[in-house]
Amino acid sequence: MDEAEFFAADGLSKHFGGIIAVDGLSISLSRGELVGLIGPNGSGKTTTINMVAGALRPDEGTIRLRGVTMTGSPAHVFARGGVARTFQVPRLFRRMTVLENLIVPALSNPAARRAEAERRAGEVLSFLRLEHLTRSLARALSGGQQKLLELGRALMLRPSLLLLDEPFAGVHPQLLAQIMEHIGSLNAGGHTIIVVDHNIDAIRSLVRRTVVMAQGRKIADGPSEDVLRDPAVIRAYTGARDAH
Repeated sequence: MDEAEFFAADGLSKHFGGIIAVDGLSISLSRGELVGLIGPNGSGKTTTINMVAGALRPDEGTIRLRGVTMTGSPAHVFARGGVARTFQVPRLFRRMTVLENLIVPALSNPAARRAEAERRAGEVLSFLRLEHLTRSLARALSGGQQKLLELGRALMLRPSLLLLDEPFAGVHPQLLAQIMEHIGSLNAGGHTIIVVDHNIDAIRSLVRRTVVMAQGRKIADGPSEDVLRDPAVIRAYTGARDAH
């Protein structure tokens, strides 16, 4: 397999009635890349993540992971293939504890054992520095802590491709720095990661490569500093004519 195509989406399109949400998007990732995906509201970023995670079936195009065609497979097949994702608004079991929230994804595999799930949950809690909240209910966590817990739930699946949808939104600056640190550590440990977010400063400091979407199409893809200075990106993303 060509290492440059650890992950590849070719010609992805998705329509909702007369609305074209994603229009012929192609993107490939090498193993271990950390890529930012940005664009104005309604540009198609979350629809793209939903297709890449198997939550939506593309109307056109193909998705490959490690050379295996995944297009049209349900979300649980993507998950078993190594794809995990987070959501803009964390989808936690609010009346369960932090530990229980972590164990549930691991037990979705019929062959999984509770003891092994608890051991893995302990590793994730330690990595995210959430051990002190093990017995806390998810609903009692701050917004940033909920983002960390949802990241932990994704890590319980031991993913090779991690899709993070707005991990920095509504997060206190101190926890934002912690989340960024965790993402960097995961990437250094070999995870391939796509980060979708509106926090341009965070994206600029975290990722070397940025992909920009506007009106469902990819309008830029390259080194972050170059992309963020591109006049077409500035016009699409900020409405301004010049960079500031």
